[in-house]
Amino acid sequence: MSRTARQAKVVPDSIFGRLRLLLTIVFALGGIAAMVAAWFFSTAAATESYDRLLVSAATQISGGIGIDQGRVTVLPPDSTFDTLAQSAGDRFFFAVRGPGGELLTGYESLNVEGSRPNDGVPVLDYRDYAGAKMRVITLYRLVASPTINGWCSVVVAQTLEARNRLVARLMVKIGGLIIFVGALGYIASLQAARRALLPFDRIGRALAERRSHATEPLEVESPRETQALVEAINTAFRNLNERMTRLEGFAGIAAHQIRTPLAAIGAQTELLLTDKTQAARAARVDRIRTHVSKLSRLTNQLLGQTMVSYRAGRIPHQPLSVIDLARQVLRDAVPEWLDRDLQVELDAPHTPVFVEGDKLMLREALVNLVGNAVTHGATSLLIVRVRAEKDFVTISVADDGPGIPPELWESASRPFHLPRVERDGAGLGLSIVADAARGHGTKLAFATSDDGLFVISMTLPRVFPREESA
Repeated sequence: MSRTARQAKVVPDSIFGRLRLLLTIVFALGGIAAMVAAWFFSTAAATESYDRLLVSAATQISGGIGIDQGRVTVLPPDSTFDTLAQSAGDRFFFAVRGPGGELLTGYESLNVEGSRPNDGVPVLDYRDYAGAKMRVITLYRLVASPTINGWCSVVVAQTLEARNRLVARLMVKIGGLIIFVGALGYIASLQAARRALLPFDRIGRALAERRSHATEPLEVESPRETQALVEAINTAFRNLNERMTRLEGFAGIAAHQIRTPLAAIGAQTELLLTDKTQAARAARVDRIRTHVSKLSRLTNQLLGQTMVSYRAGRIPHQPLSVIDLARQVLRDAVPEWLDRDLQVELDAPHTPVFVEGDKLMLREALVNLVGNAVTHGATSLLIVRVRAEKDFVTISVADDGPGIPPELWESASRPFHLPRVERDGAGLGLSIVADAARGHGTKLAFATSDDGLFVISMTLPRVFPREESA
């Protein structure tokens, strides 16, 4: 099993499942940390409580040390044993030694560890004694008389059974409280997570209940955190609706435009069979050839429109040379069989100029601009200009034809919208160019230059590839 497959098996495929897994891990780690802290707290509390008993017992024993007839004596008070008895189940050992280290009372084997007195401050540590681990306190007391002067030591050892039982009792209570509160918090967090995800369920149900062809905005009650998702869905629906509307309108108009030349071809073919003379047949064939040419041009433009619409927003842009592209377009788009004397020029810088774009889309746009100028505009002059600024590159096609009236500039890029009064045309060229411009984040601009030429242009951001910048 691959690593990705193992991760997919461990991680749930739903948001709630992943939140539940995350909450389980967080609460489990938090519970473990709380239990460890509770154990340290319980141990510290038990140690402090029973250390107080040891200090009290050692202090009482040291209070019984005295001097009688030139000798150090010790008489532990009865309260000492009452104090030690409060630690039920524990064993106690003690030893009291005089200034010379001699045993005054207690167990001989319970030695003093460390020889320096500390002015009555008790010293607590752990020690193995009598086959068990014990808590041991060492307390020093200064005795002074004309004949004796020195430090007496009191050592009291206590087993740890009572301490351990207290730790266990505290852990049961604190641990039970931690588990109870943690379980409540875990359940409450799961419920809160489930309720927080309800807006997603509402959005999902609203999407599932929609008709397959519905593109109207999604209307669903949701909090601020999911409004971005709803808005993104509605934006997608708006884009889809726009595309579908354009596609339906385009398909309807295209079907009408194709039907007209097809009907004309069919009618001319039928009439061809009735022509009696060779001259009539030749004229009829010329009319059929004209309709076929129109149909071919329309079909090519429809395919170009489809290609541009498909590639827009889908194909990543790359740096390309605008001047090389313009030369290629002029070579391919201006027909050699033109029936008039047309001067074609390329006005461009001598150094390479690059923009970032889709080469096929930009080529299709320039081909249609040049083709429109040749077919419907230019009388004797056609100029393709490339103007490079610091951050932008403007590509324009200018001709000395009548151009498009200013009142039609806003609608000129709509399919089949411009009237064709002088020459036949499909009416898709500028629509293809406008779609290609939109796909590159710009739009067409129409103008009349100072020298009277009609100009159509688009401006693209300039880029500097490594080869150019070097």
